[in-house]
Amino acid sequence: MFGYDLGIDLGSSSIVIAVPGKGIRLDEPAYVAYDDEKQKVLYAGKRAYFLQGREPEGVQVVQPILNGVVGNYSLAQQMMRHFINKVIGSSIFKPRIVVSVPAMNTDVEKRTIVSVLINAGARSVCLVEEPLCAAFGAGIDPMQAVGAFVIDLGGGTTDMAVISQGAMSQSETVKIGGNDLDAEIMKYLKDTHSLSIGLRTAEEIKKTVACAVPRDEDVTTYAKGQDLLSGLPREIEVSGNSLYECLKPYFETLASHASALFERTSPQLVTDISNSGVVLTGGGANICNIDKLFSEALGGIAVRKAEDELHCVAKGTVVALERMHILDKYGYRYQTRDDAHIR
Repeated sequence: MFGYDLGIDLGSSSIVIAVPGKGIRLDEPAYVAYDDEKQKVLYAGKRAYFLQGREPEGVQVVQPILNGVVGNYSLAQQMMRHFINKVIGSSIFKPRIVVSVPAMNTDVEKRTIVSVLINAGARSVCLVEEPLCAAFGAGIDPMQAVGAFVIDLGGGTTDMAVISQGAMSQSETVKIGGNDLDAEIMKYLKDTHSLSIGLRTAEEIKKTVACAVPRDEDVTTYAKGQDLLSGLPREIEVSGNSLYECLKPYFETLASHASALFERTSPQLVTDISNSGVVLTGGGANICNIDKLFSEALGGIAVRKAEDELHCVAKGTVVALERMHILDKYGYRYQTRDDAHIR
């Protein structure tokens, strides 16, 4: 196929790739399993994710791109080449790529991402901030002049932005995401119940019973793991409201950042947002009462979860591909190998 264009949501938990006119073509965990000695990727995506915690000797499972930052250049390049080739198949033409990045990434971090994607097979790369992509993917028209407030609750970071006329008026990246909640749940069960559980178990508990504001009627689930005293398998009952106490500092931090960003916003945009409400995207938008948390922090403004919240950022990168003539006015452009000074 000639002239492939790809939109990529470069998340900490998953990599989502969309193609204009074809929709979401790939949604895989952002994990690789690699040979520890040769530093060669053996598996990427789902197979690597399910191998996590079950690695044979000589094999490690990692996330080479975490919080929008490349932690291992070689592994990140191999992972992205695998995913890109899985989408474009045997095409001999290199794709143009629009990729989402956290709003507060440094120039060095941005150049590294461009370099990874160019060496993974891209012809050129344009970086667009996650909250802007999330807004586009949630159905906010890049051409509309009225303000919109978008909060993207990802696995590694939470990105917030006030959007107006296809650009960000105010933005902030909070380095708190779903992965931090998973780690806190693991720590809580270890400290209070002497139970060791895996990351996937913690993630499932979070999805099932975690809440950002205590429920009126509590719900429970069961956690299976290893008893730290006996070393034997054990199962305990965990309630959502008890988990809330350990997760409360994280939610309070997110609420305070949203309130501070709102305070920096101009009165006219605040009026617009008061009328249109706040839009939540990302996997964290599914946490119980997260909408209530932000509504209370922002003075009672309506807060809603976007449709297909998990894929809003990826869909937004496709909108950016199609509306590059608008984004070009705000300095967004494709970078080639020469522009990024890549050897």
